[in-house]
Amino acid sequence: MQKRNVKSTKFRKLYPTFADPRLWRNHGEVKKLDAESWQFLRIRILTRDDFTCQYCGYRSEKYQIVHHLDENPENNEESNLVTICQMCNLIKHSGQGCVVKGVLGLYKESSYNQNDIIRITRDMRDQGKSDEEIIDFLGLKKKVPFKMDKQYLRKLYGFVTSRPTKTGDDMYDRWKAYHSSLKGKIFS
Repeated sequence: MQKRNVKSTKFRKLYPTFADPRLWRNHGEVKKLDAESWQFLRIRILTRDDFTCQYCGYRSEKYQIVHHLDENPENNEESNLVTICQMCNLIKHSGQGCVVKGVLGLYKESSYNQNDIIRITRDMRDQGKSDEEIIDFLGLKKKVPFKMDKQYLRKLYGFVTSRPTKTGDDMYDRWKAYHSSLKGKIFS
């Protein structure tokens, strides 16, 4: 099988990792994320980045996320914030993707780097390819479980499946429906 030609645009390096849940899942931070000042800053960052994911180049004016590069939700310096798409966010928060949402698979081997895996997956899915066809094309092999170990995760490749999240009504599920409506394809 021939390797797919992907864009050579420079993006931030993407690899599976996780943010410390103790920093993100505290009462004060949940309130802070809803604050008017955060929403204003969020819109400023999305606009600065032209609503474009800084990891894969996906552009969408809905469902993009503002990501803290240093994983610290208290550090809201603009230089620490970038736009990230739903799929890349699942890679950066692999624990959520694997354990909480149940839509991320981790593999030891791939024919592509993580950034390309996201771009190719989205492109092939838009063409109606199944997860199995995409996994085969990407050369993803040796599926492994999630572990809260950043060194372990950094050596792996994440694949965002097309199955619904465990709740079936997550922001990722809503993004998939939105993306499908734009492409005129079924994203199942």
